Amino acid sequence: MDQNGVVDEKSETRLYVGNLDQRITESLLIKLFSQFGKIVQEDFLWHTRGPKRGEPRGYAFVQYGTRELECRKHNWPKRK
Repeated sequence: MDQNGVVDEKSETRLYVGNLDQRITESLLIKLFSQFGKIVQEDFLWHTRGPKRGEPRGYAFVQYGTRELECRKHNWPKRK
């Protein structure tokens, strides 16, 4: 949502995934979240400097093609 209260489509379909275990790989993240819909973009973030360089940062963003996720077949409540 921008400062005028307008929600763009990207923010409606982009999901923040935090608190990821260090053992979660990029491919495993895609495999886990693709069951809820078609993923059009995924950003798995890595440390780029310092002593943790090359290690996962512990969070990622997953963007789906549509806002409607397939949560019903997994018995997850749909957010309104």
